Amino acid sequence: MTHTEKDAVVRAALAYQSTYGGVLPNFAVEQIASHAGIAPRSLRRWIADYQARAAEPASASIPKTPSTDEAGPHRKGNPFEIDEDHLTAVRSVLNLKAAHALLWPEEHSPGRVSYPTFARAFKNLPPSIREGILHGWDAMGRHQVYLSMTAPHRNHTWHLDWTQADVWVSLSRAQVVRPWIGIVRDNATSMRLAAVAYAGRPNEDAMCDLLATAATTREYVIDGETIPVGGLPVQLVLDNAREHFAEAVTRGAVMLGVVIAPTKAFYKHQNGPAESTFSGLNKQLLAALPAYTKGGNGDDGQPLLCPSTPDEIDPDMVLTMESLQKHLDQWLETQNVTTRLVRLGDQPPLVAWRDDPTEVTPIAEETVRAMMMRASFDRAINGEGIRFRGVDYLAPELNAYRETGAKVTVRYLSRETRFIEVFDGDTWICRAFDRRLLTETQRQAILRNRERDLDLLKRINAAAVQDRRHQHATGDEAAYDGDMTTEQQAAVDDAVSNVTALDFRRDRTEPRLEQNGEPAEAVEIDRVDPTTPQRLKRQVAPSRTKAEEKRRIKKIQHAKERISKRPGSNFGGINDD
Repeated sequence: MTHTEKDAVVRAALAYQSTYGGVLPNFAVEQIASHAGIAPRSLRRWIADYQARAAEPASASIPKTPSTDEAGPHRKGNPFEIDEDHLTAVRSVLNLKAAHALLWPEEHSPGRVSYPTFARAFKNLPPSIREGILHGWDAMGRHQVYLSMTAPHRNHTWHLDWTQADVWVSLSRAQVVRPWIGIVRDNATSMRLAAVAYAGRPNEDAMCDLLATAATTREYVIDGETIPVGGLPVQLVLDNAREHFAEAVTRGAVMLGVVIAPTKAFYKHQNGPAESTFSGLNKQLLAALPAYTKGGNGDDGQPLLCPSTPDEIDPDMVLTMESLQKHLDQWLETQNVTTRLVRLGDQPPLVAWRDDPTEVTPIAEETVRAMMMRASFDRAINGEGIRFRGVDYLAPELNAYRETGAKVTVRYLSRETRFIEVFDGDTWICRAFDRRLLTETQRQAILRNRERDLDLLKRINAAAVQDRRHQHATGDEAAYDGDMTTEQQAAVDDAVSNVTALDFRRDRTEPRLEQNGEPAEAVEIDRVDPTTPQRLKRQVAPSRTKAEEKRRIKKIQHAKERISKRPGSNFGGINDD
């Protein structure tokens, strides 16, 4: 195990410890140790060593806060300082004026200072403490600095997050909803690996679909060079929300074989790359789309850009889910290929990914199939392949299932439209591709499959023709039953040679000999004139059976009778009288 992988395992364990109030649960130790392939005791030893190296003297880590006893009563010439009792009073009433009255109810109360002095001392406090006392943790966090975590290489740390989009879209049957969007971002290179829209809240299937989409290889082109992006990460960072910290995430992470590193609840800065990605998504894409919900309100209190409830929205005036996904794909392409980041040396994330020499671990196709979403009902196979989500998917292996009329199960990635996986129940059949995007190799494979079937048909047909001639020459009984006589065997050999020796040609330069060995007289054969009248193309072919001939004569007679009944008709002499 490399140093970076070991560090990721320890940090994941410490994240669990922070989430559970400083106590590391046994199930978390066993889970992380199982993912890392080590014993739980080894993991606990690693954590202890890490904490020992990071420990600092308690005196250096505990800030000194002035107390009432140390400060003493305010005297003239000594500057007034806010202590914890003063801050407690302010926090109790959330108002400086009321807190001043609560601390010194009378004019001659011990240690009393004027309200301007009290307000000035409170204003001189650090902004993070001042805002935290008045407005809580969120306001305190906006005035603090954080230790940003930078992964050592690509695919070391992925940041995952979900949010309900601030835009309305339409589904089938004219249903209007606010979709959920899931994103995955690589920490080291800032590559946006996936941005997928879903109709409902994230569940187990959606979580696996998002992770499989991020891990599946996707090709980008920059300066004429094709760069594959994807692979498996070392750890997965996600916030400790109900949508994430559930069995759904555990199943997806276990299938990928990665370590989960949940952040502490309500500590958004610990998953900062994902939060900043959503902030950029709102500003760069969603704000310009129809039915954006954050466009402000008018003087009547109603939203300016769209109605506030879905029943008031015309489905034809908003994007469909498919259109929103196309916009997300375009945004993903723009952010990865053209947007330059100062942190990356003023270059796009795709260039940073390309220049990273770390080997990429590809995801197995079997894992992708297991993590795909399942279609709601089975699909039939027609001449164009499988019709799914408005696209025809084709593969050579589908021919056999089309002939039997059997229906197949389709599994797919929500964002991926290039291919689907086809199953017969739980048995995998093949990967079918969009017929419009088939490569020349895939087209040749389909043609070879078709030619192979045609060759088989020709061989079987030739064998059947040979068998029919065999039976005609020797008789049905002699063909299969009993022992054949010498005469019968000779007849069979002669019949077989007439069929199989098709390439045999007699050398016409050699004279034909009679049985006595003398040359045979040349027999003149009348030359067939190529202008000899032949049966016309539209001429009726002769009847093959007597019953067919009778039916044909009856049909002709019926036609003559029908024509003869027309006024003034004298067809065939029927109306001669």
